[in-house]
Amino acid sequence: MEPWFADAKPIDSLEPEIAFHLWDEFHPAPGRQPEPLALPEFPRASRLLARTSEAVGHEAELATYYGRVAALARRHALKLHQVRQYFWMDLRLDNEEADVHLSFPWYDTFATMDHFLSAVAGNEQGMIFADQDQGWAVEVWARDGTLYIRESDPDSDDDDEPGQAVALPRAGLQDRIAPLRERTAKLVARLAKELGADVWTTGEAPSFP
Repeated sequence: MEPWFADAKPIDSLEPEIAFHLWDEFHPAPGRQPEPLALPEFPRASRLLARTSEAVGHEAELATYYGRVAALARRHALKLHQVRQYFWMDLRLDNEEADVHLSFPWYDTFATMDHFLSAVAGNEQGMIFADQDQGWAVEVWARDGTLYIRESDPDSDDDDEPGQAVALPRAGLQDRIAPLRERTAKLVARLAKELGADVWTTGEAPSFP
């Protein structure tokens, strides 16, 4: 057992969700005036985020929004790497009642997120996932049907600060991850078909329409 297991907050569940980042302005280049970018009109809890659960049934609207992004990129002769931020995604695990909010600020593609989700969805024991980047780290352990998840700041000078750590039943989170992965994959496939390129899965595409 890791020492921080004893301090992990016991919770019943976490709700995993992936969202598409939205922008209401398109910035062609530094120093140039931004252009308005019309947002999709379907209901959302957050104006500039479209959760997968919110986007289901509104795929055409979301595809139209991304079509506008692509058209503006073409108008200004911009390559995919210059407009990657308009296709970023966001992964979070929340428990509102317990005030637990786990974020993955360095993950912006479905592939990076799914690496984490598939680890939790599997059956491996011990440390099943670990990653870190500037100012952020996450590690996940599985033991006797329980998941121990800790999000922390590896650059912190406070060695006594364990970060945010929780313990919860693995099966419950797995039950929520399965439909999320399926829903996200279907949405990305539909958007890629409409746009003509998949720029959400890995952030790269053979060509950008």
